[in-house]
Amino acid sequence: MKENTKKGSCYLNGLAIFLTIIFVISIFIAADNAVPLQAATAKSQSATVANRFRAKKDKWTKLLQRYEKSRKVNQLIFVKYKGKSKANIVLYEKVNGKFKKVFACIGYVGKNGIGKKREGDKKTPTGTYGFTKAFGIKKNPSSKIKYIKLNKYYYWSGDRRYYNQMIDIRKVKASRSGEHLIDYKPHYNYALAIDYNKNCVYKKGSAIFLHCTGSNPYTGGCVAVKQKYMKKIMQTVDKNAKICIYPK
Repeated sequence: MKENTKKGSCYLNGLAIFLTIIFVISIFIAADNAVPLQAATAKSQSATVANRFRAKKDKWTKLLQRYEKSRKVNQLIFVKYKGKSKANIVLYEKVNGKFKKVFACIGYVGKNGIGKKREGDKKTPTGTYGFTKAFGIKKNPSSKIKYIKLNKYYYWSGDRRYYNQMIDIRKVKASRSGEHLIDYKPHYNYALAIDYNKNCVYKKGSAIFLHCTGSNPYTGGCVAVKQKYMKKIMQTVDKNAKICIYPK
């Protein structure tokens, strides 16, 4: 009886040792598998961050590359919206087929940011636009776009019939609603009319300009830069230039 007991005990001890060895081996295998899994996860997370960075960067890079292929567009103005009413403004000009930065400065957009939908929302439109007119209270700064020196007869009309158009009230029968342009000093010392709502849809939004800054760090829906930069812009951009307004 004692001999059988002894054999049974040896068997159980051997089984325990065997199971212990199997358990230890499984731990090492799991640990070995965990290392590449963690590395793969870290690599995937890094790739995701890198892709987001590239996507953020590529929006502006793609715009430059797109218009470098255009034979007409030789100047670009980037309005990189930073939040609230602030934006970074960058002027580019094409040299030997490639866009070169002329200057960068701080600028302002609408008091309520960008994404304009209707008149009075105090937002600047989002998107890529052209320019229709150059005008100002001061004398022509050698503007590349045909320049209109303002006088007391010029309005940016709020009438349904002439909505979102510059009018001379000596030449058309219209009310004096809208903006009496010469009153907006220093904002309209120099200005370029952006072609937002070029179909003049009533109440969609009117009088969206790139103009000089005033006393407030925001606009009613336009884009504003200091007068010295506005003057440089007018001396640089032609009628085919584009202004691109998007989140930074």
